[in-house]
Amino acid sequence: MAEARPRPPSIPLLFAMLYAGQMASTINLPGLPDIARDFDTTASSAQLLVAVFLGAFAFAQLVMGPLSDRFGRRPVILGGLGLFTLASILAPVAPDIGTLLAARVAQACGACATIVVGRAMIRDTAEGVAAAQAMSWFAIALAVGPATAPVFGSFLTAWFGWESTFLATALASAGVLLFVLLDLDETLPPAMREPPRASQLLASYARLSRNPEFVGYSLIVAFASAAAQAYLTAIPIVFIVLMGVSAGSLGFYIMVMPMIFIAANFVSRRLIVRMPMDRIILIGIAFSASGGVLQLLFGLWGVTTPYPVLLAFAVSNFGTGLVFANCYAQALSAVPPPIAGQASALGGFMHMGWSGILALSIASMNQTSSLPLGIAQGTTTALAALTAIILILVIKRARRERGG
Repeated sequence: MAEARPRPPSIPLLFAMLYAGQMASTINLPGLPDIARDFDTTASSAQLLVAVFLGAFAFAQLVMGPLSDRFGRRPVILGGLGLFTLASILAPVAPDIGTLLAARVAQACGACATIVVGRAMIRDTAEGVAAAQAMSWFAIALAVGPATAPVFGSFLTAWFGWESTFLATALASAGVLLFVLLDLDETLPPAMREPPRASQLLASYARLSRNPEFVGYSLIVAFASAAAQAYLTAIPIVFIVLMGVSAGSLGFYIMVMPMIFIAANFVSRRLIVRMPMDRIILIGIAFSASGGVLQLLFGLWGVTTPYPVLLAFAVSNFGTGLVFANCYAQALSAVPPPIAGQASALGGFMHMGWSGILALSIASMNQTSSLPLGIAQGTTTALAALTAIILILVIKRARRERGG
């Protein structure tokens, strides 16, 4: 008799784990000017809180994923949430900007466990359409967290100061930690665990990097979803400084992100039972690239109002919503469950690493128009389209023809 699959994490628990980890990435954005003032440092030094979080998040996944393959999913999530909570409590009492940055690194290392291990748990408990449907909830949490957190952060900063944004993440993380203790079952049986020795780990990552389906789908996610990071990084200057949008109204232009993304995910969930995942991905990539081209054209045209910028991003973001869950499901389906944690870690590293590079690139540009955003969005969505064409229409088609 075949062994039954372990019980998957409940959708509310999965969503809570992912949302808590992602809200920490952007909730303190409204407080950056106050942080710079209170620590008597430059605005660029305060902005490092964003880049440091993304960088630490990307690299820490390479550790958290293999640890979950060795010790199980549940202990790593509990440890990560504990570190996340502690770092969030220590950040507001940091005596200087260096200590605050160190706390931010620790916060990112803990938060990443919820995401990298959450993806692996989906691989442990579901395949095919079921995995894609579970990943769609995963994708919604990843989109909603960074997009809604600055709205909450603006209120918290205005009422209680920037310190309250870190305390809010501490409360959220502690609540999820309790939720995990009460409701989360282990999904990787001891018999399937692999010790992550350094030499084996490097060999495993090398093997994964030679898997064209895993790498291809992971890169599509990284390139397509980076358009959202480019938008988040650019619009505070483009909309407020250049186009005269009030700081209070900026929340509207941020909240459009999860609304469009969630709508696309629901469309994807309906389509997944009617057509192959690869076809949905190609449709999504067409939207993504079209939005990138529009954004580039609007930047070259020199638009002076926010609505064209918002429209171009919305088109791309709808495409990302169609792509995200299906690509992650296809990427993890291409690897065996015992190394799903390592695969999730490497895929997440590509995702967050590229987003961090793109954010730093935009921040380093002289933003006198929306053109830097157009260049960034156009470039990353074009890379997503090129990767999808090579993987789905060339590599996989050639394999099918050889098999036939």
